[in-house]
Amino acid sequence: MTTFKAGWRIVFAHKLYLAIYIVWLYAMMVMMSAAVVNNSVHQSDDGIFSEAKASVAVVNRDDTEAGHELASSLRGYFAVSNTVIDLQDRPTVLQNAVATDHVDLIAIVPEGYASDFIKACEQGTAVPKIGTVTSYSSGAGTMGRMEIDSFLSNMRISMTAAKTFDGSGMAKAAKRTVEDKRAAAASGENKVAVVKGDEGKGVVPGLTGFAFTVKLVAYLAFTAVTVIIAVVLSAFGGAERRRRLDVTATSPRRIGLQQILLCVTFSMAVWALYMLVICCLMAACGMDLRVISAGGYAMVAMAVFSVILVSACFGYLLSAFGMSENAVNGVANVVGLAIMFTSGMAFSVSLMPQAMITIGKLLPGWWYCVSIDKALGVGTASSVDVAGWAYDTGLVLLFGVAFVCLGLGFSRLRSERGE
Repeated sequence: MTTFKAGWRIVFAHKLYLAIYIVWLYAMMVMMSAAVVNNSVHQSDDGIFSEAKASVAVVNRDDTEAGHELASSLRGYFAVSNTVIDLQDRPTVLQNAVATDHVDLIAIVPEGYASDFIKACEQGTAVPKIGTVTSYSSGAGTMGRMEIDSFLSNMRISMTAAKTFDGSGMAKAAKRTVEDKRAAAASGENKVAVVKGDEGKGVVPGLTGFAFTVKLVAYLAFTAVTVIIAVVLSAFGGAERRRRLDVTATSPRRIGLQQILLCVTFSMAVWALYMLVICCLMAACGMDLRVISAGGYAMVAMAVFSVILVSACFGYLLSAFGMSENAVNGVANVVGLAIMFTSGMAFSVSLMPQAMITIGKLLPGWWYCVSIDKALGVGTASSVDVAGWAYDTGLVLLFGVAFVCLGLGFSRLRSERGE
């Protein structure tokens, strides 16, 4: 077992690689996924839609009594479902409030608006618009403008029904509109029940966060494991070392088997570390680990081990090319990023263009992520699919077989050339 022990000595000799790729990089991934996992675990499932509240300011420039009544009623109308903020009617104050997102919407009642509104109602023409300024970064402000239109429309209907086209009639119509909205809010008419389809059944809180964290292993494996395995095996691949190994009493086949054993045991160590940290993260975020069946854990664990083992095979391929450490680091990081952005790991598959999906299917990361979805019944899979999981995991392992075959071919070619 001299080759096997020497390989592990080389692994531990590269402490910087272990610290960066195994510890630091994985710690970064854990911190990145912690927010996703926490949101997934504590997601609300009460079936009630909560309306977003906008911050609204009403500025009155109509000094008539009817104008004051209108502005006051408009503030009361907004106060039922939004947050009303008082602002001074000065250009600098209004500009700063919008620029700093202090308010989502500013409604400005212009001078003489009350009389113009009364005339429009009496004559049956379109009512004048109230000036609005919305924050460019807020969608709630746009929804607030729709509430202004609803307020004015209800006022007009009330005045037309009462046939009182004067200041007092407008004030009564405005107050009645506010009272109607308050009554509707108190009765619960504004609450919306969210009806979940069959595809939402069986998805437990935290499951999507668990799947996201597990999928990140593909990126970590194709950077960390690939680099370390490539660097370690390259240490046995130099021309001088190969000549020394050729004259030893140990057969080349036995040396090769010990190198394979090194790759497998290192992959198992990384796999155990990753799975332990993932389970601890889920538990720390409050997920009930018992909601996933033993079969689900087994499928996930085997899929994770398969992608780590394939990344080790890819590292063997890079070592067979005789690349330098800098080249190995560059190739591993490029491939890892390509897998992250084309496998549905970083983006939802529904948001990815067809070109990215096509590229992703040429890499093992796509099939690994799909196998995780089918093992847990999330994402691209509507339910747990054992046969589909086995098919996709088998494809991932076939990538590993292809990497090993290519590596053996290049190693033989280099040996024949005496490199």
